[in-house]
This record gives sequence, C-alpha cells and structure tokens, in this order.
Amino acid sequence: MKTTMIYCKSPLCLIALISAALLSTPVLAEESVDDYLDLGLEDLLSMEVTSVSKKKQRLNEVAAAAYVITQDDIRRSGVTSIPEALRLAPGIQVTKMDSNKWAISSRGFNAQFANKLLVLIDGRSVYAPSYSGVYWEVQDTVLEDIDRIEVIRGPGATVWGANAVNGVINIITKQASETQGGLVVAGAGNEEKAFTSLRYGAELGEQTFGRIYLKYNDRDSSFAPSLDEQAGDDWNSLRAGFRVDGVLNASNQWTLQGDIYETDENQILQGVTQDPSDPANSPPYSDSNVADNIEASGWNLLGRWEQRLSEYSSTTLQVYYDHNERKEAILGQRHDTLDIDFQHQFNPLEGHDIVWGLGFRRIKDKFDNTFPISLLPDEQTSDLFSTFVQDEIELAPDTLRLTLGSKFEHNDYTGLEIQPSARLLWLPKEGHTLWTSVSRAVRTPSRVEDSSSIVPRIIPIGPPPIPPLILTIHGNEDFEAEELTAIELGYRVQPAERLSLDLALFYNQYNNLGTFESVALTERVFDNKQEATSRGLELAMDWHLLEWWRLQANYSYIEVEQETASDSTDIVTGPVVEGSSPKHQLSVRSAMDLSNEWSLDLWAYYVDELAASSFSSAQIPILIPSYTSLNTRLAWRPWEDLELSLVGQNLLQNHHAEFVGETFATQTEVERSVYGMIRFDF
Repeated sequence: MKTTMIYCKSPLCLIALISAALLSTPVLAEESVDDYLDLGLEDLLSMEVTSVSKKKQRLNEVAAAAYVITQDDIRRSGVTSIPEALRLAPGIQVTKMDSNKWAISSRGFNAQFANKLLVLIDGRSVYAPSYSGVYWEVQDTVLEDIDRIEVIRGPGATVWGANAVNGVINIITKQASETQGGLVVAGAGNEEKAFTSLRYGAELGEQTFGRIYLKYNDRDSSFAPSLDEQAGDDWNSLRAGFRVDGVLNASNQWTLQGDIYETDENQILQGVTQDPSDPANSPPYSDSNVADNIEASGWNLLGRWEQRLSEYSSTTLQVYYDHNERKEAILGQRHDTLDIDFQHQFNPLEGHDIVWGLGFRRIKDKFDNTFPISLLPDEQTSDLFSTFVQDEIELAPDTLRLTLGSKFEHNDYTGLEIQPSARLLWLPKEGHTLWTSVSRAVRTPSRVEDSSSIVPRIIPIGPPPIPPLILTIHGNEDFEAEELTAIELGYRVQPAERLSLDLALFYNQYNNLGTFESVALTERVFDNKQEATSRGLELAMDWHLLEWWRLQANYSYIEVEQETASDSTDIVTGPVVEGSSPKHQLSVRSAMDLSNEWSLDLWAYYVDELAASSFSSAQIPILIPSYTSLNTRLAWRPWEDLELSLVGQNLLQNHHAEFVGETFATQTEVERSVYGMIRFDF
C-alpha cells in the first residue's frame, strides 16, 4: 500500500487541510473513546457548582452568571496553562503581556495589576496581598487533575468577601479516588520548549486514597517590537504536590493536600530609576533594557473536614497555610497567610436553606525595598475577621426562590465592610430559567495603596549638583474601599434537545475608585476621586449538531464610562478605566470525533481593540489593535490509554500584541506556537 505524505510549511496550508477535514464525513465507531461529545446538555445543565453560594447547586438553578470549564474542555482546547484555559469562558478578558505575565479580569477594569477578581484553587485564595491581584504564572497544577473551573461573573462578595467584586474563579481539582494509577504527559514545541507531568495515585487504606505529582515547564521568550528580537522573558517552573482524601464513615470525610513550587523567570526592564543621591549614578538616572531575573517560590498546605449532621444539615471546617516569596530587581516580597474558615448549612424551617459561616485570616508580609519601589513599614501583620449568612427561601414549590444574604468583614485598613445581596430565581417550565440579582461588593485597600512609595520617573533639569525632579507616587492611609453596586438579569433556555443558550445582562455602578492625585509638583498620592458605570451582556451557546460534532460559542459586550471628581487632578486613570477592556469578544469552538481514534478541534476567538491599557502611557495611549486567533488540535488515540496530539496556537500571525504593561515592563507580542504532546495512562 502506497502512502502519500503531505508537508505543511505555512499556516495557509494547515488551514486548507483543516477545511478539508471539516468537509469530510467522519467514520463513526459504535462507541467513541472520548465521552466529551457523549455528555448530553441535560448532564451539563445539571452539573453541580459550589462557588455561587458555598453549597452544591445545579448549574441551571443558580441565580448568577455562572459558567463551567470542564476537564474535557481544557484537554480538547490544547491549552497548557490555567490562564489560557480561562479564555474559554464568556466575559473573561485574558491578555498575555509577556511570556510569564498575564492580565486577567472579569467585566472590565483589566490592568497589569488587576485587583477586582477573586481567584481560588480548591477554596484557597491565591491573591497577592501586596496589590490584591494574582501572579498568574505561579498558579498551576497538573491540568489533567482539574475537575472543573467554575467561573462566576459578577460580584460574589456575600459569601467570599472583599475582592470578589467583578467575579470569582474557583479551580477545583479531582478527588484522589478519581486519579488512581499513573499518568505521564510530555510535550515540546517552538514556544512550549518542554513540558512534562507525572502523577501517581493509589489506595492508601480502607476508603482512603492519595496521589502525588511532579510538573515541569520550560517556555520560550516572546517577541519585543522595540528590540526587534526576542524579549528575553523565557522562564521555567517546577512544582510538586499531593492530595489525600479519606472517608471515616457515612457522615465524615476529610482532605489533606499541599503544593510546593519554584519558578525561574527572566525579563528585560525599561526605565528603572536610580537613586540620584548615590555618587555612582548619573543623569538620566534610569536604566533601560536591563536583564533581570524573577525568583518566585512557595508552598501551601490545606486541610478540610466535612461532616453531615443529618439529611438537611452539614458543617465544613477548612484551614490552610500559604507561604510565597518573590524576588526581582525592583522589589522583594514575602507573604505568609493563615486562613481558617467554618461554615454550616441547615434547614431550620420548611422552605428555608441557610448557609452561614465564620472566617479568620492573618497575613504577615516582609518587603525588600528598593529605590524605585518601597513599602513602609517593610514588615506588617494584618488580620481579617468575617462572618456571613445566606438564606435561600422557596417562595413557590420548585419554581420560585429568593436568596438573601450578607457578608460582614472587619479589616485593618477600612474597618467594618458590609456586602449584601438579593437574588431571585424563577423556573417557569422545564428548560427555562430566569434570574435577577442586586449586590454590593467592595475591594479593600492593599499594601501598595496604603503605604507604598513608587518612583516611576526622574527628570534631570541640569548637570550635578543641580538636583533632578523625582516623580513619586505615595500610598495613603486614608484610602477607602472601592465600592460596587451591581444589577444583573439572566436567562437560560434549552430550546431543543441538542441546543442550550445562556444570556446574562449587567449594569454596574462603581464609587470611590482609585486615582492618583497631585499634592505637589512632583508628588502624587493614591485617592478615591472617581466613579464609573459599566453595562454589557454575555451570551453562551452549546450546540450538539451531530453525535460526532459539537459547537460552543460565546460573545461578550461591555461599555465602561468613568467620571472624575471636579476637584481631582488625575488625568491618568480615566483613559485606562474606559480603554483597557475590549467592547467585543467572540469565541467559537468546534469539536469533532472523526473516527474512534481521531479527533479534531478548532478554536477561533476575536478580541476588540484596546484604547489604553497602561497607567504609565495613559497620557499618550498605545493602541492595541483588534486580533483574531486560530487554534487547532489534532489527536490520535491508537490505544485506550495512549493519546498523541499536535496543537497549533495563534496560527494567523507571526506575532500580535495583546496588552501593554506598566512602568518598567517591556512591551511584547504573542508569537505563533506549535507543539506535540503524548499522554499515557497506566
């Protein structure tokens, strides 16, 4: 038998082959080895989520804009990191600033240090207390061990507290009993230079299961237009971890899990300011194209005890300790977090389902200050006390439910914060869900806004000994919490057996937004002299066209308008608030089982232009043009336990820009990527 080999040396050739595959008729086996397309819409809509109300609820019965990224979604999309997987959800803006930095937000307000999105891994908060955001490159695990990612757009502060302003992302891993045996994943490509995951699970005793894992990644640099070459931001990471789940009896079960990681990240800094008082420094008192190394490491340990007291009552106690360190040329930081969380769910009266809880969090930090960035005091301990209560009231049997609740928190910056919500759910008939909500959420100040000193620029006005002008931004101990009042309306419908639609509308009113106010010629201070409104919609569609073909699409629209107080001197934050989020985002995914062994996945997404994404360049905004990305995955499974796949990402351009970072960051662009991967279960 003669075999003809076809070699593709350009994206156009690859697209042509994909088009040919789309037009071909798959050879269907009696039973597909991949259950992704076998999962019916009823199964998807009845999937249980826990991130909306801290209790299990069916997805089609939650009064919130909720979306679930499943394990099969992650696998068939071809992504190699959690940030890239979040592109699958509607209403989430994911931008890659360089090879090891992402800016991610929900419903606007994106920035390099985005701070209005709460991110959790198995219920453990992973935000950076220094600025209330997330260092995404260190948030990782074996992707194959993720059960699902629950994405909640809109405020979740009533149960999760401060910083759950525009959304909550909860990354939930599988129980150890679901990951028995061994797994080996390995791959390599032009951007993903090398990656591998090793995991093994075993039964440790009667109804006690455990697993351990080891994961390594080595990623190449992105492209820097200003240098016309690679950006020098290549990086690698190594992490390991374990999880043990046990069942004592029918009423008690427990979990113990932990991770340890270390990353070695490179970057090239721009405009790093120097201390003019040091005789070794001379005008212009700044360095550009400075090669720097980021050393980030940490570990965490989490324990959870769940007890069912009766058919309608249960308690959960969770305790975790998180230690992380980060060292780079402009700042060194260390954080130790102890978090204790207790909750109780019970039914005191017919038609009432109450969840309440208590929480305590202590954060101890230490900073290695530099001339460009310093925090005073350089060591501090802060405490957070919280309680919440939420009651789901059944107004009409099986059709109408009202949920009322509030979070009460006391922090060391602004004192007591109250964050209530009211949610109404109506199930008029099978396959239809209507819901609406009104919520209040706050973002409490971080260490940067409270007690920092940042020197973004130095302006020489003459030769020494004439001192230069040192531009400085100072923290403000009177900085207030940023506030949000949100109104949401949603509709989920299954008009046909193979089709479901999910629509969410929102209107947000923000008060006390952060600004940079002038207090002297060369000094600015953090303040709260800005308001904003945002409105938009998010639409998700899931369509099983045929038994072997599934289409998923989502679209989001947002419009943000800001207004600065009449006495404000800030001319920087306004353009970024309005221009850092794309008005339109569109994603379309196609999943096809071409045969019992072959599958083909296509994913195209469009992101609208960004008018301004950086406070550092707000006065002379750098426009980020709109772009379209095409991603493909071709997989072959010759045996049940072996899968080989070829993945192409960002195939339409050699490289494209997605975001501009702040001062000191080199602007980079995302490059075309191709990699091959092998997965073996044993």
